[in-house]
Amino acid sequence: MSDILITRASERDAGDLGVIGPAAYAAAYYDDWDDAVAFFHQLKTFGEDAFSETIARPDARVWIAREQDVGVGFLTMFIGSLEPINHRSHGAEIPRVYLLPGARRGGIGKKLLEAAEAQAKAEGCDYVWLDVMEHAEWARAAYERWGFTDIGGKTFSGGLRPGRSRGMRVLVKELK
Repeated sequence: MSDILITRASERDAGDLGVIGPAAYAAAYYDDWDDAVAFFHQLKTFGEDAFSETIARPDARVWIAREQDVGVGFLTMFIGSLEPINHRSHGAEIPRVYLLPGARRGGIGKKLLEAAEAQAKAEGCDYVWLDVMEHAEWARAAYERWGFTDIGGKTFSGGLRPGRSRGMRVLVKELK
C-alpha cells in the first residue's frame, strides 16, 4: 500500500465521497437487504448530495483518505452529539467510517479515527461514540482494538432482510 493522505473534506470532495460511500456500504452490507427499493434509498444517504449536506452542517467534521490521490475511505463526525444510552453531553458521534474493500486492513480506518479523535478533543469533547451492527463482528473487533467499549444496544431503523438482526451496539471511547 502506498502512502495514505488523510485530510478534512470540503465541498469539492463531495463527488469522490459520493462514490466511496455507496460502494463501501454496499460492499460491507449488501447481504443485509432483500428490498431493492429500501437498499436504493439507504445508498442515497451515502451519495454526493448527502455529503454536500453533511459537509455544510456546522457541527459536522468529515475526513477523506486518499491513496495515489484517489479517495479510498472517509469518516464523518458530529460534534456535540449525546450518546444514546446514557445521554452524556460533551461527546462527538462518529456515524460513518467506511473504506473501499481494497483499502481495508491497512491502518486507514485507525488513521481516520485518530484524526477525528484529535479534533474532538481539541473542540472540548470528552468522548467519541459510534454504533455498529451486532452481526458486523469484524467492525466491532476493530473498534475494540482501537479502545472503544461497548455500553449497550439499540435497534437499526432501516428495512433489512427478514431474519437479519436489527441489533446495534453502541461503543464509546473516552478522550483523556
